[in-house]
Amino acid sequence: MRFVVCGAGAIGGVIGGQLARAGLDVTFIEKNRAHSDAIERQGLVLKGVHGTHAVRVPVVREAREAGLGAGDALVLAVKSQHTDAAAAELKAAAGRELPVFCAQNGVRNEEMAGRHFREVHGVMVLIGSKHLVPGEVVHTSSGPLGVGVWPTGLGPSAREFAAAVGKTELPVYTTENVRAAKWNKMLMNLNNATMGLTGLSGQEARSDREARAFMADVNEEGLRVLRAAGIGVEGPPGVGSIEEQIRWLRSDAPGPAVPPEEARGYASLWQDLHHRRGEVEADYFNGEIVRLGREAGVPTPYSSLLLALIGEMAAARERPGKYTIRDLRARLT
Repeated sequence: MRFVVCGAGAIGGVIGGQLARAGLDVTFIEKNRAHSDAIERQGLVLKGVHGTHAVRVPVVREAREAGLGAGDALVLAVKSQHTDAAAAELKAAAGRELPVFCAQNGVRNEEMAGRHFREVHGVMVLIGSKHLVPGEVVHTSSGPLGVGVWPTGLGPSAREFAAAVGKTELPVYTTENVRAAKWNKMLMNLNNATMGLTGLSGQEARSDREARAFMADVNEEGLRVLRAAGIGVEGPPGVGSIEEQIRWLRSDAPGPAVPPEEARGYASLWQDLHHRRGEVEADYFNGEIVRLGREAGVPTPYSSLLLALIGEMAAARERPGKYTIRDLRARLT
């Protein structure tokens, strides 16, 4: 199985780079010319929790250049707002029969991929990573990948993908309910906006009592909405439920030490603002909660505020860190 990774950014770069380091056949499809040129010139520089490595991986800018065919597995690692276009391009180059693995945040990517491909899998991604410099990704925290057929079940391709990842330094598990696993991760992603708005790294946010209380409120609101909508969640093995994570955020337990800048983890929406892309993925996180809350009659002041403010910052191409937690609290009253 060759792994054709569509998107060599924070998530795709770590997954593809780790697979390549393990001796597996990997090709990147990467649209950003500065990033793809740097990978072609020097290899992908993979830094972080497992050291620094320059990984030589073939990279192309268009799906038609990848020579797609039988035996390939497609790994989607683009932002949710780009999934439909990426899947359509891949189908035009390969047809509908290749297995697709959606290694993305949010819960709509698999549905979009399913419009173009017959065999779609969800990949719950709990790794922390960032992509700030062309040709480089930094793996900042080592959580697992959870793999299963979308929306439920397991099959040969999912098991083969998990076995391949098992040869890397990334933890991996299989699940027959990957939909519930991805809804659980989506709840965690609700605070990506919090960290983009405040400019806090993940370690800084989890070490700050005021930020932790706000994040717990955001997560709790999202959980109330999912319960009202009848949507179940499943936490990764050994990580604990979302309820346990909320209790930890509200507890007096010490947070993580804040490491030097290079090792700090920055949320995906923080990175969107940093790169001044003019758009963020928040509609696929907080927007899901706002829409479901409206349908279920559950108020969503936290996600509504975060969605509005992060959208305004993105449109204005503002850098992360415009607001403090107190600023956000004040806007709720």
